Amino acid sequence: MDLLQRFSFSGLPIRGQWIRLDQTLKSLAQYADYPDDVKGLLGEMFAAVTMVADNLKFSGAVSLQSKGDGALTRSLAECRDQHYLRGIAHVATDKAADIRSSNLADWLGNGQLALSLLPDKSTRMNPYQGLVEIDPAGLAASLEGYFQNSEQLQTRLHFASLDGTTTGLLLQRLPDAPEASEVSIAAADDDWLTLTTLAASVTTEELATLAPKQMLLRLFHEYPCELYSPRSLSFRCSCSAEKSDQTLLVLGREDLMALASEQPEIHVDCEFCGHRYVYDQAAVAKLLNHSGSALH
Repeated sequence: MDLLQRFSFSGLPIRGQWIRLDQTLKSLAQYADYPDDVKGLLGEMFAAVTMVADNLKFSGAVSLQSKGDGALTRSLAECRDQHYLRGIAHVATDKAADIRSSNLADWLGNGQLALSLLPDKSTRMNPYQGLVEIDPAGLAASLEGYFQNSEQLQTRLHFASLDGTTTGLLLQRLPDAPEASEVSIAAADDDWLTLTTLAASVTTEELATLAPKQMLLRLFHEYPCELYSPRSLSFRCSCSAEKSDQTLLVLGREDLMALASEQPEIHVDCEFCGHRYVYDQAAVAKLLNHSGSALH
């Protein structure tokens, strides 16, 4: 089972998150055969958006998406309702053969990375999108810079992808209490420096294989640490027959009728999960009739 767990340090304005993804990435592999490095990159993107979503109290989706002129022309990882993941990557196979790297910057070439919050209508919140400056050091460094510049939160991220599994570790320095003294703030800063130095000592194998309690004990045994109940995660696509209907209706009545007359069936395929929605002429006629005056 894929899991995310929060943890905190007693008496310190520092929080953390641990995440491990295995089954989600296996589910994704059923629908697309990506190069191993791209699988690892998608795993890191999934881990990142899930950790962001875990800290937000709203109903909707958090997505991290990229586009570029390199071998990875487009990618998207999405976490919906803090539990459900889906994603996709578009790879230029002619360029991918020359890439020998698991670094996002090397795969994107000249590109952009954006973090988006997409609340459900019931929340009455506006969507948000922030551009993430791409750091040559990779996705973790890029997101650390984003949190520092956009959220004013010092953050350290570590990812490990091994044997089809991705594990993530995040530490974040929270704002000091309004009544905090200069002495306590300085002490917390010193603890932050120590904790992030200890976290940076974790090896890829340790991060990828140790259970969270073992890893926290290995890294931070001198700091009292509380590990909270895990949150389960799974792959789930949000496509539906209703969304497929809307995709066809965008064509307009005349074009849709012409298409239906030329083909015995119209197919709408979900690029995330591969599900195919099939419309014969009778289904198209029913759809148009149901849409009523919406199409003219």
